[in-house]
Amino acid sequence: MELICAIDLLDGGAVRLVQGDYERRIDAGSDPVDLALRFVAAGCRRLHVIDLAGARAGRPMQLEVVGRIGEAARDAAPGCVVEAGGGLRSPADVSAVLEHADEALLGTAAIESSGFLREATTAHPGRIAVSLDLRDGRPALDGWLRTGDDDALDLARRLVDDGASRLIVTDTARDGTLSGPNLELLSAMRAAVPGTVLVAAGGIGSVDDLRAVRDAGCDGAVVGLALLSGAIDPVEALAVLA
Repeated sequence: MELICAIDLLDGGAVRLVQGDYERRIDAGSDPVDLALRFVAAGCRRLHVIDLAGARAGRPMQLEVVGRIGEAARDAAPGCVVEAGGGLRSPADVSAVLEHADEALLGTAAIESSGFLREATTAHPGRIAVSLDLRDGRPALDGWLRTGDDDALDLARRLVDDGASRLIVTDTARDGTLSGPNLELLSAMRAAVPGTVLVAAGGIGSVDDLRAVRDAGCDGAVVGLALLSGAIDPVEALAVLA
């Protein structure tokens, strides 16, 4: 299973939000590029970069920072993959982020428009993933500011049918809390989309949590606060997951 290191961008810096609440932010205490290089030096080869300002605004707001992260990470470790998202609501937005990142992460627009997701996956095959962020089993949209009506498992199947190359599933109630992943949700997702690259996010706070996510059938895990706080040592985690 792949360890995926999260870098959330807000106001030009790196932060973590507790349960997606912009008023409950934890400063990463590091420049985003320096943080990326720290993760890469530890052995991480996939960075999960989210433009939180863009997610809230509905359009990319920090592409220049995404570009600097990608350039520095690839210079330090050729082959390092940067997946980036936050506010990608148009084909132009998707193309713009893919000038700086290897893969684009779609959310609200992909969930609310099958046509948009199919257009993006056709234009950029293999480079479009979807973040399925869930609140009480329903999609959390527009930077988690509102909730949709779709059933989570039905929605996951539709996103895969529409061409998503990867599915990142986040339990928003656990995100930024270190309280442990929602293993019941992840197991249900694995059964619903058995042939898809499934990535877990939200609540992962220990190496034991990573083992549990792996045992639930996930192909990767996005980890943020646990890396910043030292609850998970990336070198140890990578050795365990290897």
